Amino acid sequence: MKNYLFTALMLVSFTTSVLAQNDTNPWKLTVGTNAVNLLLDGKDNETQISPNFSYLEVSRYIGSGFSVDLAGTLNNLSRESGSDDLYYSLDLGTSLSANQIINLGKFEPTLRVGVGLAGGLSGISPLSDDFFVTYAGAGLNYWFSDAFALTLKTTYKVYSREFDGLIGNDDGGITHLQHLAGFSFAFGDGDTDRDGVKDSLDACPEVAGLENLNGCPDDDGDGIRNSDDDCPLTAGLAALNGCPDADNDSIKDSDDACPNVAGVAALNGCPDADGDGITDADDACPNAAGSEALNGCPDADGDSVADKDDKCPAVAGPASNNGCPEYPLSMLADYDITFDLEKYNIDSQDVERLSTVLKVLLANSDASISIEGHADNTGEESFNNPLSNNRASSIKDYLVNLGIDANRLSTKAFGESMPKASNKTAEGRAINRRVEFKVVN
Repeated sequence: MKNYLFTALMLVSFTTSVLAQNDTNPWKLTVGTNAVNLLLDGKDNETQISPNFSYLEVSRYIGSGFSVDLAGTLNNLSRESGSDDLYYSLDLGTSLSANQIINLGKFEPTLRVGVGLAGGLSGISPLSDDFFVTYAGAGLNYWFSDAFALTLKTTYKVYSREFDGLIGNDDGGITHLQHLAGFSFAFGDGDTDRDGVKDSLDACPEVAGLENLNGCPDDDGDGIRNSDDDCPLTAGLAALNGCPDADNDSIKDSDDACPNVAGVAALNGCPDADGDGITDADDACPNAAGSEALNGCPDADGDSVADKDDKCPAVAGPASNNGCPEYPLSMLADYDITFDLEKYNIDSQDVERLSTVLKVLLANSDASISIEGHADNTGEESFNNPLSNNRASSIKDYLVNLGIDANRLSTKAFGESMPKASNKTAEGRAINRRVEFKVVN
């Protein structure tokens, strides 16, 4: 006995698949033979086996391990007189698979209960031809495949006059045992991958999947079948073919150079706060739009010196001078041209000073300049006014001859009316005999 038990346990331990009648194979047909043991006078009489295929059962799975069964049997029962009675029965009941409770693999124990009609025992007085019984029993299926099994059953059929009388017959009946052996065939639809989805409805019949995905798998649980999921092992979004987007910038993390910070597609998912086409990480001025040449920094005066490094951000100048012009217009205030008494000609000292004025004008080519002539109070005003005009005109003519556009230059004459120093001293009068440069625009 121990050897048989050990062998059975070994068979179970090497079995991993649950094989039984189920949703995908809801119908089961069982054919076989039966044996009847009449319990007369409280005694266990000889079991009589039918030599033929005399048992037919049709079963329909209804869920949660339960099936509804309709079965019929025939059997020739020998009597002591030498004649035979043709026993027959028709049973309707339900079966419960033990695999709902414990996975026994190919072995499927069952419990069954129901009601039945038996007959053909009229030769055993005082029985009627037909009588009703209630029954309970147990069975065992061994599934060779998901559609074919060896089936063994034993059923205890109890005759009760009260129950028989409820249906309309109380002439008597016999409690008896019935044993069944045969083969079962489950059918309806296959389920190759055993995921509970019929093959005819399974879009992925070879791989176990989910019912809501038509039987296809979804390893990352994002509701997108693996075959349609570009990132099948990481939960993601349907809009990105199942791939994740941690920063919600509509760029899948695998293509996002900055997966944790929302960005733009043109920069591979990296941010660009100032919209200058340079990622914030590479932008020296991330909050002010600039040029790539200056690492994303602006240059308001266009002198190729970033405003942040430009000491004169509104005026163009070389980087060597921190973005400031080498010859700013402000220098003109320091380069008055002075003249000898009653003179307006340009001497060598004036030429040297005018060379700097020329550089300022060339460096600021958009500026317009007013050249303003002055005189001291020596002489009459009628003489000093044209003298101051001649002084301004001589300077203009000199600059035009050196290439300055005449339209940029204008002249004014103030005579002795606007002294810069006191006319009471020779030094003051020398300062007042002058030409000044004023920026118009």
